[in-house]
Amino acid sequence: MEPVDILLLEGDPESGFRTKNVPGETARSVLIDRGEALVLRAALVNVTHGNFTPAEDAASLLIFHFSFIAVNSSHRFTSGQIKLVFNDESGDDRNRPEVFAIAPQGKFAINKAVSTKDVKQSLTASLKGEFTGVGGELGYTTQVQSTEHATTLTGSKRLLETGWGKGNSAIWTLAEDPKLKQGIPSFLRTAVLLRRRDEVPFSFNITVNTDVDIGSRLRQLIGRERPDPIDPVQLAESTDLDKLGITSLNPGVVDLTNMKQIDLEKHANIVVATLLDVPA
Repeated sequence: MEPVDILLLEGDPESGFRTKNVPGETARSVLIDRGEALVLRAALVNVTHGNFTPAEDAASLLIFHFSFIAVNSSHRFTSGQIKLVFNDESGDDRNRPEVFAIAPQGKFAINKAVSTKDVKQSLTASLKGEFTGVGGELGYTTQVQSTEHATTLTGSKRLLETGWGKGNSAIWTLAEDPKLKQGIPSFLRTAVLLRRRDEVPFSFNITVNTDVDIGSRLRQLIGRERPDPIDPVQLAESTDLDKLGITSLNPGVVDLTNMKQIDLEKHANIVVATLLDVPA
């Protein structure tokens, strides 16, 4: 999975705090939308239901978009962690969805680079005509150290908030290149394949924690950017996805009777952005 480079224009400073369901609704597509100088946006863009295999269990594929946008070059996200925890909506742990597969999964180095520096210099001497005492020369030798560094992305399945059963959570962690300090990727598309015992409603909670550069952190400390509570999202076979603006995969392209075989990597992506400064 290769990162893609794009250019970003300035974000919308009026992005607001879209983290709650509409009154009377239990689901939404825009999960989080907050920030001014630094805009964090999370969205559920695709939900596809089917069978895990032709002979057993139900399955659901969820695709998410996460954006970390710096409105100008004086601010940046330095790290971020996304956590999704899935549960049976009725609270019956026996029907809790299993996070069977996620993408990206594993540890990735993005835009890996190598830096070198001189770590040791020493004075050397050589003698010509050693036995005659003439022709001596002095010089320096230098030892160079090379260090690899990169922006990193880690994706993992976890068992959280319960003491038994199979994994019910997905976690992605982003960290900027510690040498270049240019921020984390601006866009991440992730996929989660759930194996479900029964076709009953399930829900998930989402949390996104970020660290920012010092200047932006000071803005948060003085109260200009405060997070608000995030409503959980409930999904069922009967959820009106069209009304929510959520798409589904085409059954003509994906075998919905055997979703275990879906290649999730085809539905995941990383975007590394270059900020485009446009004069007023």
